[in-house]
Amino acid sequence: MSTEQNNGMKPAVPPKRSLLSDRRVRLLLSLLGAVIAWMAVTIVVQPGTTTTIYNVPVDFTYDSSAYTSRGLSIVDAEEKTVNLKLSGDGYTIGSLSANDFVVYPDWSSVRDSGEKTLRLQVRSQSTLLTGVAVSIDGSNTVDVVFDVVEEKTLPIQVTTNYLKIADGYILYGTEVSKETVTLSGPSTELSKVETCTAEVAHNGELTSPVTLDTDLRFYTRSGSEVKFEYTTLEADSVEVTLQVYKLATLPVKVSFINAPRDFDPSVLVYSLSKKTLNVAGPESQIDKLSTLSVGTIDLSTFALDKVYEMPIELPSGIRLLDNISTITVSFDSSRLETKTMNLPASCVQVVNLPSTYTLTVGTERLMNVTLCGPAGSLEALTPEQVVIEIDADDFYVAIGQQNIACRLYVPSNDKIFALGSYVVQCKIESN
Repeated sequence: MSTEQNNGMKPAVPPKRSLLSDRRVRLLLSLLGAVIAWMAVTIVVQPGTTTTIYNVPVDFTYDSSAYTSRGLSIVDAEEKTVNLKLSGDGYTIGSLSANDFVVYPDWSSVRDSGEKTLRLQVRSQSTLLTGVAVSIDGSNTVDVVFDVVEEKTLPIQVTTNYLKIADGYILYGTEVSKETVTLSGPSTELSKVETCTAEVAHNGELTSPVTLDTDLRFYTRSGSEVKFEYTTLEADSVEVTLQVYKLATLPVKVSFINAPRDFDPSVLVYSLSKKTLNVAGPESQIDKLSTLSVGTIDLSTFALDKVYEMPIELPSGIRLLDNISTITVSFDSSRLETKTMNLPASCVQVVNLPSTYTLTVGTERLMNVTLCGPAGSLEALTPEQVVIEIDADDFYVAIGQQNIACRLYVPSNDKIFALGSYVVQCKIESN
């Protein structure tokens, strides 16, 4: 009896063979995987790849405290860009740009002012760039000028040496749009500057005021002009206004106030310490003047023996060229006489009083009135020939009693006037 029969079982089935169980297949797949891995490394990662980033600017502000802490500033630096050479795996460096790096001078050798040639350094802006080597391709130095930067303010001096003023005219003065100018720059340059001038120039002869835009120029103490290399100016020009006036020599006269109606001032003969004045002013004003009234004398305070020291008062815009401030006025009283009179109330005349009011004179007589006039003109004068004028335009009209200032005159003789001031007691009533 066979064994199969004895056991009562079916004979065993041999197991199925997998494709991967074949040694030759596994060897082929391993070889294929190695090829794929090699391709991935060489195509994607690309170890040992080099590339260049062009025109990366040099940053002069990076780590600037290294020189600013010494009180230094950069007053001149060349604009410079460099090319960066990168090496590493292609996947990493392929995504890099100029923004990932900073190129800056090595400040460690900067100790004082002057021009320095500094070596450039490059630093990554990211801490993740491991395995990437970077270097500057080509020139790796830069020239930088250092100095202590200061400010200096100078007054602006106007010079007019190159102007031509027409005959009969004068350059009376100048006005400048700015009084001072501020310079900012290295101390070595600023220390040379002593003065600032606005040198005004104009083509042709000047006969009227003009405003000119004028360049500023700077000089040393010895007079040499300074040309700035690094210094900056608050302004490099100013506007200069030239006050060009016409000249005139005009006779002097004195004016009188509080004079009688239609008074003839020729009766007051006077002499002046200076009969003419040299003046200057805009042509349009000078041409309208024939005399100069240097002041006024109040006849209500006039005295025959008085000498007047009068401040010179000129019209607006007219400038005095003489080195004086007053003129002495002396009157010739030998041709005048005085007469004292008492004037009755009947001599009063009221003018310009509104019709709704009535004025009644309360003073019966105006006592001790002193009249002055040409010799021989007062001898036959009677009180009835004198007018006591009350002008309502000279005071505030109100109901009640008032002491009102009055003006005296002689209608028959316009050269007679009163010495002193006088008031009349009046009563004003409503109609």
